[in-house]
Amino acid sequence: MDVVDGLRRIAPHLPRGLQTRCESTFDHFDRANRLLEIDREMASFRAITGEEEAATALMRAVQIRNYDGSEKLKASRHHHKAAIVATITAIRNTVQPILAEFQLVFDFAKGRIDLKIPLTTFGVAGGEDLCIQPVEPLGLLQTREGVHELDVYGEALDEFARKTEPGTIIKLINAQANARNRLLYASDEALPQSRATASTIEERKQRALAMLVLTVMVFQSRHHLDLVRQALATVLKVI
Repeated sequence: MDVVDGLRRIAPHLPRGLQTRCESTFDHFDRANRLLEIDREMASFRAITGEEEAATALMRAVQIRNYDGSEKLKASRHHHKAAIVATITAIRNTVQPILAEFQLVFDFAKGRIDLKIPLTTFGVAGGEDLCIQPVEPLGLLQTREGVHELDVYGEALDEFARKTEPGTIIKLINAQANARNRLLYASDEALPQSRATASTIEERKQRALAMLVLTVMVFQSRHHLDLVRQALATVLKVI
């Protein structure tokens, strides 16, 4: 099933505040794609806003489930949303090689999204047709010898930032938080100009969809999940 279709169908199962952020995310990206050929700057503006709406949805889900420190997150602050996007991207870059293949399973009757992982991911020969399914998709704890469990993803975030043009996580977050303003206001030297393409808008959309999937996964569990605790600790350290 297409992830967008699955999320559209599962959104009504969410609290109203999460549902509206999901619907707004879809709307922004739909409009961004229609605007691209006639108003590139506004297309980029819509795409950035859609990504931020998804980050807000994830932020609110964490707060609804009352994770420690979640009250410090403010949806009105762009750099908080930028920190969430950067952290999720860094974690995805870390986890993706481990979970090279996985399948999302949408349960519309229960309003859940689950995860199936083929046994071949763990080097089991002939395990293509056999999968494991965690009780909760985000109930996974990543550890590293000599590193506190809440610091595990800090290194991944720093590594991600080093590979970007600003070079540090603070500069990266500040640049992303101010991205929309740079699209709309002229400088002393030039008019605003967007470099957005269909490809870059799609990249933002995929990040946004990942955050909406995580939003559902966070909300569906009344227990505090290890991966969420680790990710939130990383976000809180940089905001």
